[in-house]
Amino acid sequence: MKDSALIVAMVCGAVLAAWLLVWHFKRARSLLDRWAKENGYEIVERSYRHLLKGPFFWTSSRGQAVYHVTVRDTQGSTRSGWLRCGGWWAGMFSDKTEVRWESDR
Repeated sequence: MKDSALIVAMVCGAVLAAWLLVWHFKRARSLLDRWAKENGYEIVERSYRHLLKGPFFWTSSRGQAVYHVTVRDTQGSTRSGWLRCGGWWAGMFSDKTEVRWESDR
């Protein structure tokens, strides 16, 4: 009986962990798309960054998502930068986004 309860608990834990992981990436992508739309950008290229987080390397929590993006504005100009999604404490539960353009360094 104890073994079956342990197996059920492990399976439930694995399912929950998988669901949270999928939700994290979907939420991050949603925040990125919303940021682009609100700022009049078309996303040309996006790359989720697990380790190499550019200017956000030392200041991002595990719950935040960092992308390297290239965007095009309404005049056709492109620029690249780093976009961080989520808040330090609330992670993906926060609507916060922050960008650091490469040309601003």
